Amino acid sequence: MNNKTLITIIVVLLIVGGGVLLLGKLGNKTNQPANVTNQTPSNAGTSVNTGGEKPKETIANVTFGSSGFDPKTITIKTGTRVIWLNKSGGGATVNSAVHPTHQVYPPLNLGEFPDGSSVQLVFDKLGTYKYHNHLNPSQTGTVVVE
Repeated sequence: MNNKTLITIIVVLLIVGGGVLLLGKLGNKTNQPANVTNQTPSNAGTSVNTGGEKPKETIANVTFGSSGFDPKTITIKTGTRVIWLNKSGGGATVNSAVHPTHQVYPPLNLGEFPDGSSVQLVFDKLGTYKYHNHLNPSQTGTVVVE
């Protein structure tokens, strides 16, 4: 085997190896749920002043415990961020009605989140939005946006 062939083989292996590493890193990023956070918000249930340049943001909290969502129904204004905090001791989901298709309001399909973490959504349209825990569909809740 001559030097030219050996160099060509090495270059091809480096390109293939680099591509595999790059695709592996990109693949790991897409497996991370986008809406899951592992911190309890320190501003729970308050308006947040974000520095004077932006208007205050209103936050509403729903706690998920062993008996389901609390409160079961919340009434909010448009632009309010709802944060669901899981304190059930296990996994939970927030998925839009109707079970099992979850197609009534797809942005509300926030997926599964483990105990101690939260998911959130800003509601920017008037309406009544029903949701449930897909792991136990009898656990339901409603967000009314006025």
